[in-house]
Amino acid sequence: LAVTLEDQDKDDEAEQLLRQSVQQRETVLGTEHEDTLASKDLLQEVILAQAPLATSSLRAETVSSRLGDFFVERTEERTAYNDSEIQQVSHLLSQVNSRWSKVPRTYIILRTIDCLDLLNAFIDLGFSDYWFPVTERGLPHCLPPSRRARFVAAQNLVITKSLDLEKGDKGQHNHFRDDEPLPFEEKGILGTGGFGQVDRILSLISFREYARKRVRRSTIFSGSKTENEKRFIAEIEVLKRLKHRHVAEFVGSYTDPKYMGLIMSPVAEMDLSTYLACANTARHKELRTFFGCLARALEFLHGESIRHKDIKPNNILVHNGNVLFTDFGLAFDFTDADGSTTVSMVNGMTPKYCAPEVANYEPRNTFSDIWSLGVVFLEMAAVLKGRSFEFIYEFLPEHGSGQAYVRTNPDGLRELLANLKETNYPTDNIVLELIQRMLIIQPTQRPTAAKLIATITAARESGNRGFCGICCMSPDDLLDEYDNLDIT
Repeated sequence: LAVTLEDQDKDDEAEQLLRQSVQQRETVLGTEHEDTLASKDLLQEVILAQAPLATSSLRAETVSSRLGDFFVERTEERTAYNDSEIQQVSHLLSQVNSRWSKVPRTYIILRTIDCLDLLNAFIDLGFSDYWFPVTERGLPHCLPPSRRARFVAAQNLVITKSLDLEKGDKGQHNHFRDDEPLPFEEKGILGTGGFGQVDRILSLISFREYARKRVRRSTIFSGSKTENEKRFIAEIEVLKRLKHRHVAEFVGSYTDPKYMGLIMSPVAEMDLSTYLACANTARHKELRTFFGCLARALEFLHGESIRHKDIKPNNILVHNGNVLFTDFGLAFDFTDADGSTTVSMVNGMTPKYCAPEVANYEPRNTFSDIWSLGVVFLEMAAVLKGRSFEFIYEFLPEHGSGQAYVRTNPDGLRELLANLKETNYPTDNIVLELIQRMLIIQPTQRPTAAKLIATITAARESGNRGFCGICCMSPDDLLDEYDNLDIT
């Protein structure tokens, strides 16, 4: 009767009848009886036939047949699927149901344990392949208790190295062979440089977008490749522990025969350099908060014994009004002098922003980061004062020693700060005083990051409340703010 209803395009009625048949046969004959399995196969065909994306060139029954080739062994004891097979299943599913194609691992498990009819319910409840591996307690409530242990056991069929690439600090650095597909779809190049490339990618597991930074292994792993790679992976472990609102998030890493890849989040709207180039007075209130937020983030990095080593506007992301440090802490840095979306070795430096001791190849420490952030703050302050950040580099060659960089023209810097103090809002001069201390030639005379944030937050006591976002105020500061709220 169900077959007759399907032939009459009465798929909903056929599906309902088959579900009843499956339940009855499971009760009377058992779940593994051949008649029960036959009913389940027919139910699956009916479900596939209702898929909204079925096409004339690849009819649902053809897809069903090809999918069946992946399930010849109806048991959890079969050989585990590899990434290539899982992607093939996803591709076949995309021909008939776009929702199912996004959860091929879930599809495989539910089909293996004869619960494919629950796939839509799983999806509706927000379950996806991203959640693997999962425990019984983490499974959607729609899965009967009698099936939960089988689901957990069957997930070993679909646990591959690709799942590690989005696990952040819980994931592992993985190696992919040439014949092993990466679980990403490239969505466009964000930038290129002499040593590598940064692109926007879409995960085929979570369907989230990330920035992927790749560099040729031959470039960074010269000399003793084994030792260099071990050192690189060790430093990846350092990145994993860095979790802060104003630090770009580490998502995962891998190597393949040609490249080393870092996966980071977010894919930002722009970097600080672009932001400053287009910032107008409407953005000044937001820009003021960046001083405190960046100081707080640097305090965090230094507290974790991490030096950024290449602070500059191109290495600071601006995303949804938030600023984030990126491209830091690695012996193999991912930044070039002309942009945050290019790649170069850390041995290179950015002359405009590097501290005097770095330029002179002298010992450097966290105070070198303070200098670089001071130059960034100077550019931000120039914009607040109604100038462009290019004004700085037009002013310096005409004053002091005539040198173009702050580190080589201290007299020009003093004249520049005096010029900016006389421009526009006097209340913004407090950051100019801070910048002057950050750009002292002698490293140990510069303030620490902790003193920076303390000075910035203390400035609010004089009525200057705009130099730190609420996200980076101390708990006491937040209590003071609540005291001023009228909640009656």
